[in-house]
Amino acid sequence: MTARATEQRSLDEAMAQLDGKLRHARAVISRLRRVTDIPSNARVLDVGSAQGYFLIACRRMGLDAVGVEPYAPAIDVSTSLAARAGVQIDVRRGDAEALPFDSSTFDIVHANSVIEHVSDARTAFSEAFRVLRPGGVFWFLTASSLSPMQSEIRGFPAFGWYPDALKRKIMMWAKEHKPELIGHTGAPAIHWFTPRKARRMLSAAGFKRIYDRWDLRSPDEGGRAYRVLLTVIRSSPATKFLADVALPACSYAAVK
Repeated sequence: MTARATEQRSLDEAMAQLDGKLRHARAVISRLRRVTDIPSNARVLDVGSAQGYFLIACRRMGLDAVGVEPYAPAIDVSTSLAARAGVQIDVRRGDAEALPFDSSTFDIVHANSVIEHVSDARTAFSEAFRVLRPGGVFWFLTASSLSPMQSEIRGFPAFGWYPDALKRKIMMWAKEHKPELIGHTGAPAIHWFTPRKARRMLSAAGFKRIYDRWDLRSPDEGGRAYRVLLTVIRSSPATKFLADVALPACSYAAVK
């Protein structure tokens, strides 16, 4: 866990991470193009845009992107970071549960390390579905219940394996009494996911095709060892499970 929550990072801290974040954003877009048709001038919504990394990457790729962020200081940092990066971005105040956009507006909805922090994950999924065009894709990375490793709170070994109700109680206790354990965030993580839970909730929101991180990756993203490892992971539910246990977060793409 960092000393401060992600949305509270300074401009200098954001600048130091920019190149790596841009590479990751380009990889995400490339993976999403494998599962659905995304136009070259795609309309993109970044939910919980924080310092604006994904928006900056989209602008550099020629995509029409807009962000939603509830934390005003993060919007200020994202605007300044974009100026340093030589682009302009559009970030608006708003929440994942009430997106300030018309229905069927976007080709991509992106939410990186956001869904675990929202007050109502089901509503956030429904809102992502609502604003997507038919064939559009919702991608999100969030906290996993399968892995003992996590970065949401310090001082609780194997916290990801705790029962969800207990995790929420501890998070609310830390927010009130030990905010330094959760990076002084005002919105600690309260949602944790397994593949079964994620697929159930996405299906309930209306999504028809759902892909996990291993489905999305391509063998040509790495060398021979990467290709062999990816093949092994994909070979059975058991190997996917073990791979998910080894990583502190999970990610999914869901097509409308």
